[in-house]
Amino acid sequence: MFSERRRALAVGTLVLVCCAGCGQKGPPLPPEPRGPLPPMPVRARQVGDVVHVGFLVPESRGEHGAQQPVEADVVRVSFPPSIEPGIDPDAFRRRGVIVGTVAGDPLSAGEPLGVEDSTLATLAGGSPWGYTLRYGVRVRDRRGRASPLVVAEDLVTTVPTDPPSELVGEPTSDGVRLSWRAPEGGADLRYNVYRSSAALSTVLEDPHNRKPLETPEYLDATVHAGETYVYRVRVALAEDPPYRESADSNAVTVLAEDRFAPGAPHGLVAVQEGPAVRLFWDPNPERDVMGYRVYRSRAGGAWERVGPDPVERSSYLDEDVAIGERLAYRVSAVDRAAPPNEGPQCDPVDVEILSEPPPLEGEEP
Repeated sequence: MFSERRRALAVGTLVLVCCAGCGQKGPPLPPEPRGPLPPMPVRARQVGDVVHVGFLVPESRGEHGAQQPVEADVVRVSFPPSIEPGIDPDAFRRRGVIVGTVAGDPLSAGEPLGVEDSTLATLAGGSPWGYTLRYGVRVRDRRGRASPLVVAEDLVTTVPTDPPSELVGEPTSDGVRLSWRAPEGGADLRYNVYRSSAALSTVLEDPHNRKPLETPEYLDATVHAGETYVYRVRVALAEDPPYRESADSNAVTVLAEDRFAPGAPHGLVAVQEGPAVRLFWDPNPERDVMGYRVYRSRAGGAWERVGPDPVERSSYLDEDVAIGERLAYRVSAVDRAAPPNEGPQCDPVDVEILSEPPPLEGEEP
């Protein structure tokens, strides 16, 4: 009797176990991550005798307040010049040194943050040049949970040079023109120009020039009239990222103002085209030319503007003419400033409206 009850209980337990597992399909899934999202991107750059590490604060993984990022650690692993650094996933755990921490409650998602590693002097007794530095950034939330460590591209330090000096900038008709003085004793130097608005400058920004400049001057032709820009220049110690540069030059603030009118158009020609007059002229070379204004004088009288304002192309057909009239025309160029700057008018050309238009060159009269 007792054996039969034990057998029935064992069979029932087996059925329950089988039923509990019959809804599962495939292998078991790992638990969803609960720590912060990783900071992306992470970049390291040498500026003078320090290294700047920049990153963007990630979004919160969830809506719960405990999931908001409140702290970020910057960790460094260094390799002497005699060692070829390899891929070592365990290097940060074994030899990583925290060189900076940023805290906030919370850190603002999407904000660019930076940490300055000024501890290079602790490497090799203050001569850290030629070292390979590997930096990683880890973010923590209010519960202390850590994001994955995001590692920047390895940076090989370079002996720094003095920064450029006497940077000046002035608005011109083509943009903002910059010039500066090379550091004393510098030869065959190259430069990077940085531009930011008056309110924003981050360690993640790239040079405004695509390639390092070989002369101490630069024309920024991408400015917008009425906006203010802040410029600074560094000596480029390497052509490609990660950037290795001198410290900053002095900063210069420039208001991009368009106070410069275009020059007078050249090559104006007036020909009769049936009962109308066709005007042609050479396009102006200035980049900010918006169009042209056409002026006409009838029989030596007052000058009046004709046609649309502005004429967008370097030609115009004047149909408001009469047989027998003697006309004179002049043209000026206007730019895109508000209000537009109008340049000087070109020399006038004359044309007499005949009952029959004159023959074209090469045709029989």
